Amino acid sequence: MAIPKIVTPTYECIIPSTKQKIQYRPFLVKEEKVMLVALESDDDNAIQEAVIQIISNCIVTPGVKVNALSIFDFEYLFLQVRSKSVGEVVNLKLKCPDDEKVLVDHALHIDELEVKFPEEHKLEIPFTKDYGVIMKYPTIKSFRKDVNPAVMSFELFKDCIQTIYKGDETYDKGNIEAKELDEWIDTLTPEYYNKVLAWFKTMPKIEHVVDYKNPKSGKEFKLRLQGIKDFF
Repeated sequence: MAIPKIVTPTYECIIPSTKQKIQYRPFLVKEEKVMLVALESDDDNAIQEAVIQIISNCIVTPGVKVNALSIFDFEYLFLQVRSKSVGEVVNLKLKCPDDEKVLVDHALHIDELEVKFPEEHKLEIPFTKDYGVIMKYPTIKSFRKDVNPAVMSFELFKDCIQTIYKGDETYDKGNIEAKELDEWIDTLTPEYYNKVLAWFKTMPKIEHVVDYKNPKSGKEFKLRLQGIKDFF
């Protein structure tokens, strides 16, 4: 007689940027094993691959390509899966700026988290009136841990370029040779490149503001949490 299997529940969420409704399940022991092996390796790239594999396994809706999700969509989905797998509340210990020895407990409810989309943020980065680039958002695979941080911003920019335009002419990145693209980036002025850096800083992200108070001094503080690392 076969051992009865537990029916795994499924849940729904909406991918923030595309508004696609998808179904997912909590991660199981087999996914925990994958993560534990990756963590024991102490290899950032192995951990990244493990997280991608786990999220891919947990998505029930067919056709969802985890590697193609924008980084903020991926992080949001990871938090949703994590909440149904481990718990919907993350218990944080917050330091008080006026006395860092004082720690304040705060229960963060994952279902309160959302991706913030700045109104002024657009996919287009205009360098001049008729010259600029159309971008696409970085994915989790865009952030390679084996790349020198000084080079990372250049690699990230190159990875996220979708189209270069000047006047009525457009140049799709898929039709540009890698060497030519590198040379084009190298010829950008600091003014243009700073616009690129500003674009990355203002792109959508998971953001949540926590209000708390030092119980000893009575002083009130605000802590802005951004990105998945700040929530654990």
